[in-house]
Amino acid sequence: MPELHQQAKRLLSVFMICCIASCGGSGSDSNNKVFTPYQYQAPEQTNDGWQSADLAELNIQPDLLTTLVDNINSDTNGFRHIDSVLIVKDNKLVFEQQFKRELDFSDDWANNKDIDLHILNSVTKSFNSALIGIAIEQGYIASPEVKVLDYFQHKNFNANWDVRKADVTLKNWLTMRHGLQWDEWNVSYLLPENLNSQMNNAADPIQFLLDRPMATEPGETFAYSTGISFGIGRLLQHATGQSVSHFMQHNLFDPLNIANYDYWSLDGQLHTGSALYLSSRDMAKLGQLYLDKGKWQGQQVISSAWVEESTVRHVDNGSWGYGYQWWMTTFTVNGEQLDTFYADGFGGQFIFVFPSINAVIVFTGDAYEPEQKEQRNVSQILEQYILPALL
Repeated sequence: MPELHQQAKRLLSVFMICCIASCGGSGSDSNNKVFTPYQYQAPEQTNDGWQSADLAELNIQPDLLTTLVDNINSDTNGFRHIDSVLIVKDNKLVFEQQFKRELDFSDDWANNKDIDLHILNSVTKSFNSALIGIAIEQGYIASPEVKVLDYFQHKNFNANWDVRKADVTLKNWLTMRHGLQWDEWNVSYLLPENLNSQMNNAADPIQFLLDRPMATEPGETFAYSTGISFGIGRLLQHATGQSVSHFMQHNLFDPLNIANYDYWSLDGQLHTGSALYLSSRDMAKLGQLYLDKGKWQGQQVISSAWVEESTVRHVDNGSWGYGYQWWMTTFTVNGEQLDTFYADGFGGQFIFVFPSINAVIVFTGDAYEPEQKEQRNVSQILEQYILPALL
């Protein structure tokens, strides 16, 4: 759910978003709202695997972050619809603020009752990519070059058959260069014509995906598809002989000490394109895992080779790139270029990884309608508040 690139879409005519929409929001400033000025406190030390630290321990001044929290709490335009902000610096959790105070419509999708868990939407895709890397390392999948149709021989290929479908690889799916005719950006997700909605409502979602006609050669054209990400999860299921949730729990969540999570299902399985619910702390663990080349607290959970291969620009559109279900871009702070790879979910869910400054930054949010997105500027928050503080 490439929300960060909506500005790029206006310039490059390439981008839009994914998932389901919700309620509207006010377009006027609420700067007169009464609030208590924020006083920085170090994150709580718990037994979840994170080492907490005070900003002062890392010689980081809290002023910009204090202003950021005050702007969010005062409902200032540009800082709205943010549910949490979390910062990890030098492998230490140094900043954590939760702003969501009650459950909302997105929690109903999984009947979630835990305020600490937040829908990830397309950030789920990056977790699923990690699972594919683990499955390859364990020998369940030979390589990203395997042909995807080999895992769906029990399905029917008669509808819209094209010989090019036989050449589509897992790598083509991971990089969204699958060749299928698929556009889920330019039709409202509230309309039945939207392809993502059609797939989710189909009697057999995978058959719906496989029946799509080919539009381009495999590996040639980027076409963002949550359906493809769901297909990747089904491929994982067939390759391992395990449910996605079982494989995920034992091979990723247990090593990362992630015990509390939720998800909604499609066709009896965790929807690996958009369905996970996690806390901000546990979201940040995936970022730290990739920042540390696949290690968490000294344990190699994913191979360093997979992390490197996943976070390079297999798709390069100049201002943004795409790897194996991860995005890439660059921010400019005080004249310095900071490269990042990141997970991006509809509504304002992000895991940013900044290798050059050894930092992970997490956002969650609830900006689902166009007017709500206009009231929150993540790029500005990063470039004017968070990154300057860390630098």
